[in-house]
Amino acid sequence: MKILKKFLKLLLVTLCILISFSTFQSERNVLADDEDFENNYEYYCDLCSTQTQLSDEQKQTCIRFRKYEQQKQDELKDLINETAANLKNLKANILSEGKRIAQFNDKIASLEKEIKAIQNTIIVLEENIEELNIQIEERKIKIENLNNQIKERMAASQSNVRTSSYIRFIMGADSFIDLLRRISAIAEISDYDMFKIEEMQKEKDLLQIDVDNLEIQKNNLFIQQTSLETQKNGLEKLKAAALELMEEFQRKEAEFQQQMDALEKDYSELEKRIDEIDAAINALYPSNGFAPFFKNTSFWISAGCYYYQSGGFHAAIDAAVRIGVNIYPVGNGVVVDARGGCAYNGGYYGNTCNWGRGNYVFILVLINDEYYFIQYDHLKDIYVKVGDIVYQGRTVMGTTGNSGSSSGPHLHFAITYLGTTSTTTVKKILNDFKRYNNTFGLSYHIKNSCANRGWAAPCFVNPTDIYGYRYGKYYWVGS
Repeated sequence: MKILKKFLKLLLVTLCILISFSTFQSERNVLADDEDFENNYEYYCDLCSTQTQLSDEQKQTCIRFRKYEQQKQDELKDLINETAANLKNLKANILSEGKRIAQFNDKIASLEKEIKAIQNTIIVLEENIEELNIQIEERKIKIENLNNQIKERMAASQSNVRTSSYIRFIMGADSFIDLLRRISAIAEISDYDMFKIEEMQKEKDLLQIDVDNLEIQKNNLFIQQTSLETQKNGLEKLKAAALELMEEFQRKEAEFQQQMDALEKDYSELEKRIDEIDAAINALYPSNGFAPFFKNTSFWISAGCYYYQSGGFHAAIDAAVRIGVNIYPVGNGVVVDARGGCAYNGGYYGNTCNWGRGNYVFILVLINDEYYFIQYDHLKDIYVKVGDIVYQGRTVMGTTGNSGSSSGPHLHFAITYLGTTSTTTVKKILNDFKRYNNTFGLSYHIKNSCANRGWAAPCFVNPTDIYGYRYGKYYWVGS
């Protein structure tokens, strides 16, 4: 009996140990499953979403997978809420500073008009001064001629008077009439010389007045120039202040761009049409190389790829161009996202309309059997919608503008390399596009450039490597 009791007691202990071990093993397997879900997400996504004939074990796995997904979604929502709270304060500051930049720009424009008016006045003054100088030279010549005439008259008069004397000249008259004539001649010579002298004095007085006016004009010109220089200095200070603010916002923009992309977006239209888009793009002929995104226009590169002039990562190029220029697909492809609703010329740093992108179009293109995601931001008009097929260099997708977080009219043009037709599928690309809120899992950092990733998809392509465009240079593209 005692032996039986000991056996039962030992059996109970063994069962407890086995149950504890089984529980521990089960927990360990669950943890292993979570890690496996993370490392093989696409496999489990396909298994639990598309497969219909599942074993009991697979069904249990899918239940755990759904819980794993829900947990990740909850964590993402918490992160979004936290990011939104952080961005709220940042956006408030950016909004305030963006308005200040707009005020600076208005003041700069006003000063430039005033400077232009002063420059026109200076041109008129210089023309007047040149005309006065010509008149002065003419009067100098006239005075010199008068001087010569008087000298000649005086010489003739003195010759007659001194060689014969007044009396001998007068008494040498043949008659009384001749006497009167001789006396009158001497008087006329004197009156004529006096008239000439007075005329010369008037010319000298006029000359002096002109000289005085010239000095006044010169002084006014000097004052105008001084005022111009003062305003120029003020203008440069305003420009420097505006530039400093812009550079700071460029740095901030690079920092919070990734956070803005993490905000929840509505992809219901895309979800409905994934299969259609998948079939459509696979039916397209691949484009042979990249085509220009503009036609028949000039533009300059105001920000280069991978950097702002002020620092910070910039996964695109900015092409400064007038509002209303048509934009074209760089390759045959399909529209995966297109959003409007923003003021087409209401851009300023900190404007969060459509996550700061303003009106935009995103397309997926097929070039040389390789997939690329192309981004066009800060537009005016949008002529396409999700699911539309677009053709390289032929489809007008919209026009350029100054919408969203933008300092002036320009196109933000970005390229992301997504892989070859042999390494990925359109459906996977579109699912990643939804899952990662259009970032494809890439953080905005130079480490994710294609050059640094060895062209391992996905990665950011430098458009300057495709088109040869360089920062600060002007370009013209034809038809």
